[in-house]
Amino acid sequence: MKNKSDPRVIKTKRQLKTALISLLAKQSVESLNIQCITKAAKVTRGTFYLHYTDKHDFVKKVVHDFVKDFFRSSLVDAKPFLEQKVQISEHQVQVFSLEAGFKYIATEYQTFMVLFGLTGENRFNDEIKSEFFYYLRLFSTKLDLKSSTQGIPSSLKNEFIISGLLGMIQD
Repeated sequence: MKNKSDPRVIKTKRQLKTALISLLAKQSVESLNIQCITKAAKVTRGTFYLHYTDKHDFVKKVVHDFVKDFFRSSLVDAKPFLEQKVQISEHQVQVFSLEAGFKYIATEYQTFMVLFGLTGENRFNDEIKSEFFYYLRLFSTKLDLKSSTQGIPSSLKNEFIISGLLGMIQD
């Protein structure tokens, strides 16, 4: 397999992802087959199998990579947003920027619409929710925040915050 940073690999994966999103806008994952995907992407089946084991592996990796890219684009350094009394160094803690997140959503609107519609084992909603939980826990750990304040468990607060963010994104 070629190096992940090889421009040909990047181009091929982008073509496959674009084809998948375009096809999923019209039909379900179950109705897709490799031939349909590769034809739309203008790549050979052999090229497809160089990168993915099957259709489900492909969809799962597209969802995973998209979520990672979304967070990579939406996380910013937390230092400017924290009070002076919180002592952290630059880039030690990150927070989700609604502005950066919504800019990313605006540029990838069709992809979000299609991926939120996925069902079954490749649920985009579950993956993005899991990433939000991961970054909230990381934020709490890095700042050594208490597990509960005023008797409200942090897990409940996190669930509330994440549900609100996902609702805003979906709307």
